[in-house]
Amino acid sequence: SGQHQSHIPISLSTITMTTTISNMLATCTLIVLVLGGVMGFSSQHNHGAAKTSQLMMSSLSPQSSRRDVLSNAVSAVVAAGLVLGPTENAVAFQPGPVTAQSAANKAAESYQGVYSDPNHPQGYRVIMASGKNGVATMTLSDGVPKDAPEGFEEKTYKSIPVGINEGSGELTFDLSFKGGPKGVVGKLSDDKNTITFPDGNTWTKNANKYDGIYKDPKYPNGYRIVRKFKSMNFIVEVNDTGNPKDSKFVKGKHGSLFSIPTTGFTFYDFTGKETCSEKLCRTCEVVCKDEIVGQFSLQEANTVFPYGTITFPDKTVWTRI
Repeated sequence: SGQHQSHIPISLSTITMTTTISNMLATCTLIVLVLGGVMGFSSQHNHGAAKTSQLMMSSLSPQSSRRDVLSNAVSAVVAAGLVLGPTENAVAFQPGPVTAQSAANKAAESYQGVYSDPNHPQGYRVIMASGKNGVATMTLSDGVPKDAPEGFEEKTYKSIPVGINEGSGELTFDLSFKGGPKGVVGKLSDDKNTITFPDGNTWTKNANKYDGIYKDPKYPNGYRIVRKFKSMNFIVEVNDTGNPKDSKFVKGKHGSLFSIPTTGFTFYDFTGKETCSEKLCRTCEVVCKDEIVGQFSLQEANTVFPYGTITFPDKTVWTRI
């Protein structure tokens, strides 16, 4: 009624202090509940519970029993800190620095890889160095269009020469074999992840995160080309010699690509050896499978599984190039 109301400014430190006090009160409440729960449990005297608790406590001294209670209380404090809200320590928890191996792997990646063309979403383009200066080879498939008639067969074109000028980042293609232009020049992006053509079309390298060309140190002349097949299934061209005639193809299935820090890639019919399950009952069937699981990693700070690798149980590491 005519009196002026005073406005008290609220600073960030005041809000922080209030939040801290609230968290401390909630933590104390949680500790009391835990202590009360422990004491309440020990005070139960029904016959079955009494016998059990006597057996459990017979080997414990009063001091050790009190230690267990205090240990539970400490655990409650830690849990409270995690549940009640982020602390400075939680906020400060970040991935570590990039490992030297991951940095080297990423720096070694080049124009080589599995490319996707938005004009042919069911297809792929694999561009790989040929061993000759200024020349690469391409394997190209437009896939099977979704509206294709029944019986339509996928066409795959192999060993298509591609001119490479790494200094300017230009790649020259002859696409006349499928009705396209000759001498069309695509520009490799600075990050080496896309090739853009004069008509604006852009091919994206390794668009499915895991696809690409990998090297196996056991077979320095060979390669492994991993690309998406359907959904969470992939297909791998395994070549140990470098001669395309020696390639074999195996299929597999991967886990969630949102997994951190790695995700499992299961390869079927890859090793040539079957492992049989243990027979757990008379009527149980013994299942024999040829499969092996590798761990795929794109985490640059992972000290166990470096960036751009698939690591197998025998410590063999495929590295993407």
